[in-house]
Amino acid sequence: MKLLHSFLWLGFLIAFCGAQHFAQDKRSIPSSYSPSSAPTTIEKFDVQYYRIEMQIDIPRRNVVGKTTLRLASLQDNLQTVTLDFKTPLTVDSVGGAAAAFARQDGLLTLTLNQSFNRGQQAEVWIAYSGNPQVPGSIAFVFDRMPDESPYVWTLSEPYGARQWWPCKDTPADKADSVDLIITVPQGNLVASNGLLTEVRSDPSGWQTFHWQVRYPIATYLVSIVAGPLFHFTDYYHYSPVDSMLLDYYVFPDDKIIAQQKFTEMHDYLDALSHYFGPYPFLKEKYGQAQFGWGGGMEHQTITSIGRVSDAWTYLYVHELGHQWFGDMVTCASWHDIWLNEGFASYSEALYAEWAGYNGQPPGLDSYLDYMSTQLYFDAGTIYIEDTTSFAQLFSRIVYDKGSWVLHMLRKVIGEDNLFEAFKAYLNDARWTYGSVRTENFKEICEQISGVDLDAFFDQWLNYPYYPQYEYEWTPHSNVDQSYTVELVIRQTQQQTLYVMPIDLRFLFADETDTTLTVQNNQFTQEYLFHFAKQPIYLQFDPDNWLLKESKETSPTTLITGYGFHKIFPNPSPGAVNIELIYWQREDYPVYVFDLLGKKVRTLLPNNRIFNQHQYFWDGKNDRGKAVSSGLYFLKAPTVAEGQTRKIMIIR
Repeated sequence: MKLLHSFLWLGFLIAFCGAQHFAQDKRSIPSSYSPSSAPTTIEKFDVQYYRIEMQIDIPRRNVVGKTTLRLASLQDNLQTVTLDFKTPLTVDSVGGAAAAFARQDGLLTLTLNQSFNRGQQAEVWIAYSGNPQVPGSIAFVFDRMPDESPYVWTLSEPYGARQWWPCKDTPADKADSVDLIITVPQGNLVASNGLLTEVRSDPSGWQTFHWQVRYPIATYLVSIVAGPLFHFTDYYHYSPVDSMLLDYYVFPDDKIIAQQKFTEMHDYLDALSHYFGPYPFLKEKYGQAQFGWGGGMEHQTITSIGRVSDAWTYLYVHELGHQWFGDMVTCASWHDIWLNEGFASYSEALYAEWAGYNGQPPGLDSYLDYMSTQLYFDAGTIYIEDTTSFAQLFSRIVYDKGSWVLHMLRKVIGEDNLFEAFKAYLNDARWTYGSVRTENFKEICEQISGVDLDAFFDQWLNYPYYPQYEYEWTPHSNVDQSYTVELVIRQTQQQTLYVMPIDLRFLFADETDTTLTVQNNQFTQEYLFHFAKQPIYLQFDPDNWLLKESKETSPTTLITGYGFHKIFPNPSPGAVNIELIYWQREDYPVYVFDLLGKKVRTLLPNNRIFNQHQYFWDGKNDRGKAVSSGLYFLKAPTVAEGQTRKIMIIR
């Protein structure tokens, strides 16, 4: 799921909101909706197939359903099968190899009509009926569209599938295939996973939609949106001769903007396919279906979205990224949910690098700028100890700090190795289309890079916070006119030592610079550098490859900070010199306004010395006419937002 970068609360934790992020990921699972008190016995059997048949009477808010499971025993003498089914639905009957049933504490135990030994298959079915909606839950919702049309939608992560169909509700056991046969009153459409293979109408006023999923799928990724939706399609041409269906279902009120906005999906797919390899469900489809929750959810091949908006680009990218990370390979345990969410959040930064971000062209600067929107400095570990705590399970840490782990890993092992590791991890025969743990990703990264990553993953996943650095550097001139720099770096945080490479950018008196990388693996560490020219400034981790705090304790010869530094003479008979401090090398404008707020002149720098950008105003307006005596104001909103400086012109 995708969040926003600023926490909201809706019952339970919803999402966070960022610079360009105006959508939420799936963080609104109510506190009353919890796992069963007793866990499913994972090792007893393996689910191979589900067939979910459900007639949904949308106006009357009632369902009649039947779920068939095909399973293989993982032990000898299997006599009972326990499923998750925490729901107000009534079990009407069971059959197939199931002879009887019992319900307790959100579990449905089926007594089999014979014993099954290891490797033997059994098929059971459960018939049920009623209203599966639970107050405060968003697992199965009877809802209304903005035009008041009734419709139904589901959102099952992490423990919601069991609310509307009996299943083995764990991401560690994916079914090889699923059929969803959903019947609704005529006039409604059904959007779901996989491919739509049949639509049939009943003379009594019902219509049935048969969706087939033929890739492995986790229970929480199974989805339904049913109602009077507007449907349209497109095709993604992933090769000169092959294409894939793009399938969209939205509220009728949003049909125009959806048909415009969703044309961008081709670019999203091109970008993520470049970094991760081909879209993993090419034989089925990719689509988006609008639903009633105010965020997004990566249902396999059919992402659910709360809004259609130009502002939601990075939510759409996030959910698409989940098709690789979360759907193709799925965290085997919710302890490792960062393998889903951190990777999908990192997909956003890679798309910024691909497409450009915040007015910048495609490239590393756009990527680094986007990563700054995902900074996370609060406590907590990325590894989630208590998976029944939804505040922990869907907190920002697994999204933002999880993304930063990958950002920092890019620096540690190199971007070529990281991108190769992504593809190798996704396509490893041991777990592709299956379930994974952090150790699996770590193993692949170590194999490809040759770097021991024990310390890296331990420090960033199992400890809260981040490193806090203090550094002190002292230059010394030598008799041969060269220079030696003594540098001391200290880590001052209370928890673990962080072993990380650190970039150091030295600026020299001749306005050149060089960047060196040191390995920092001690709480206090000393370094010596030799230069042929005079260093006058040190930038610590200038491109922000580290999630950190840093503070220089030695004096600097450069002016630090941002904004206006000098304005002289002031008052002035006409000509004014202006110095503005910022590190970017672009030429940012300074504007001159009169007392009425009218812009009279736009200035660009005429000289730069490191971070000091020098401007000259000749006291004339944009038409070349000398301004009259009076009070004027300088503003530089690009680099000094909110700062205003006064100039008095006295002729």
